[in-house]
Amino acid sequence: MRPTFFSTLLIIFAIIHSSQCDFNTDFIITSGDGRAKILNKGSELQLSMDEITGSGAETINSFMYGKFDMQMKFVPGNAKGTVTAFYLNSKQINHNEVDFEFLGGTDPSQYFLSTNVFINGRGSREQYFKFWFDPTTDFHTYTMLWTLKQIIWYIDGTPIRVFRKGDGTITLPYVENQALKVQVSIWDGSAWTQPVDWTQAPFTAWYQNYNARACVINGNNTNNNTSCENSAFLMNQELSADDSKKMADVQKKYLGYNYCNDPGKQFENTAKECAINSP
Repeated sequence: MRPTFFSTLLIIFAIIHSSQCDFNTDFIITSGDGRAKILNKGSELQLSMDEITGSGAETINSFMYGKFDMQMKFVPGNAKGTVTAFYLNSKQINHNEVDFEFLGGTDPSQYFLSTNVFINGRGSREQYFKFWFDPTTDFHTYTMLWTLKQIIWYIDGTPIRVFRKGDGTITLPYVENQALKVQVSIWDGSAWTQPVDWTQAPFTAWYQNYNARACVINGNNTNNNTSCENSAFLMNQELSADDSKKMADVQKKYLGYNYCNDPGKQFENTAKECAINSP
């Protein structure tokens, strides 16, 4: 059967500009059985975890490329074993994913930030950072910029990591061809980090001022990305010389683990990835 005009409307691309987050209209709660709460007329999301379960939410929209900001404040006190997350995920079997994951410690000075990239189901591209501030006392802005050429992670406007598709001479596997949702969660990371002290429960993290300047995609076919790829804002964002210097400084001072230096994480393209993404 030939596709009709109406069937083509199932795939719609549009550049959106979100200036005011409303968690009531932009997100749906996906887990937690009441432990996730939208507060203050939709301006704040509160995620909690106890010994029974954690909680989470995700955007109603899916995206192909964009800039995603979230202000977050993490579990205070003894939060060891807790993982608070803000990430992009295609939710497919061989999925693509871009991560901010925040690993709690026995006190705020022990918090770590994990960044990672999954491409066609394979991750193992972790970089861990120490914080240069207490992430539990005030809100800070965490940003993922995903373009046709590269992904950049920012904290309060300072770039901390870049992951590029290529350098002009080579092209590597990349986060593409799958639309991603924004997801947030708090979960039990005992099997990954260290055992949770459940006597400290419940554990609560806060999210506010979500903003997405991104290309919304409806439908499952992501082959026709013309309007997304032609967005000058999304496609032409590059690290300036000053930003590259700031990123190099952050990595020199605060990068605690880099998969590039781990003999157990050396896969087919690891050496090439690391060569084009080093500051």
